[in-house]
Amino acid sequence: MLIDNIKGLIVLILAVGLMGLLGLIVVDEFMIAAEHDAELDQNIVELLQMSITGIIGLVAGFVGGRGGNRD
Repeated sequence: MLIDNIKGLIVLILAVGLMGLLGLIVVDEFMIAAEHDAELDQNIVELLQMSITGIIGLVAGFVGGRGGNRD
């Protein structure tokens, strides 16, 4: 029971930390693009898309793995 709570906490910290890091990267890129009157780099958009997909997969795998019979 305690192990399940720790696993949930680890997944939560991992997901929140990754989202925070991605948010920092995107805000920084927007600020640089606005400062230099340039377009947003498409690599950043791709990074954001792939990372969000990965985080969703991570959380979905955790939630799906928790299902089932617990005897």
